[in-house]
Amino acid sequence: MLSSWVPLHLNSSASVPCTSWFGVVSNADESIQRLNLSTSGLKGRLHQFSFLLLHNLTHFQLNVNKFFGPIPAEIRLLSKLIYLDFSENKFSGVIPPEIGNLHQLTTLSPPQTLNFPTLSGPIPTELGNLKSLICLDLSHNQLSSSIPSSLGNLTSLDILYLHQNQLSGPIPIEPGNLMSLTDLAMSHNQLSGPIPIEIGNLKSLIGLAMSDNQLSGSIPSSLGDLTSLKILHLFQNQLSGHVPIELGNLKSLIYLAVFHNQLSGSIPSSFGDLTSLIYLHLDQNQLSLWSHSFIKPQQHRGSVSS
Repeated sequence: MLSSWVPLHLNSSASVPCTSWFGVVSNADESIQRLNLSTSGLKGRLHQFSFLLLHNLTHFQLNVNKFFGPIPAEIRLLSKLIYLDFSENKFSGVIPPEIGNLHQLTTLSPPQTLNFPTLSGPIPTELGNLKSLICLDLSHNQLSSSIPSSLGNLTSLDILYLHQNQLSGPIPIEPGNLMSLTDLAMSHNQLSGPIPIEIGNLKSLIGLAMSDNQLSGSIPSSLGDLTSLKILHLFQNQLSGHVPIELGNLKSLIYLAVFHNQLSGSIPSSFGDLTSLIYLHLDQNQLSLWSHSFIKPQQHRGSVSS
């Protein structure tokens, strides 16, 4: 309870109107519409939080505090919620599948911190019900198991961050349906199997990061269709075969890193068409050097040695 949320006098039942409460924005009928308590030095659990009384809440921000314990299943009662940010706290336990009932949600940022216990367990398949979601950031947790194919239902999604977890198994093909996606990050997990060719359907992608996993097979030539791409991170995997010449179509590419794989053959001469490229990292592969004449040292940084 914040000091501005208590009665005017200890012996009075008259309360300060909620319109003057710290962090509160109300509707005309004084029902609470937005609750922003970010960076307020708060700590404690949410198990006694009055979710039912906040049924008109559209924005709920508790980020950068010291809340801990599980996220209660009662969060499902906030059926009008559009924006939810619990990041940079000490919440632990699983992501409650009941979040999947918040059908109007556009932004979801659960806890994410490298310093404290974080969310664990699988990503609930119910998150695939959040068809209005624009940003889903589940990074920097301890989430495990596989990536649910239901995330492919989130066709309004612009940003999908799954990096820095313990996710395993293959990358499902369904994220190839997310045509609005601009940023896709799955790095620093334990994902295995091939990169789905369907990733090449994501024509709006600007950043694609799948580094530091156990991905195998060849780099799909379909990645050459991602002509808006500026960042491509595929390093520290088990990718093999030739570097596809189609990557030379990525004229907007600034950062290309595929080092520490098992790639072989020659570097495609089409790389000479990557006129926006600044950082190029191809080392720790079995690539031949004869075609490196396209590289201009004054224009590129990084390494290309085999």
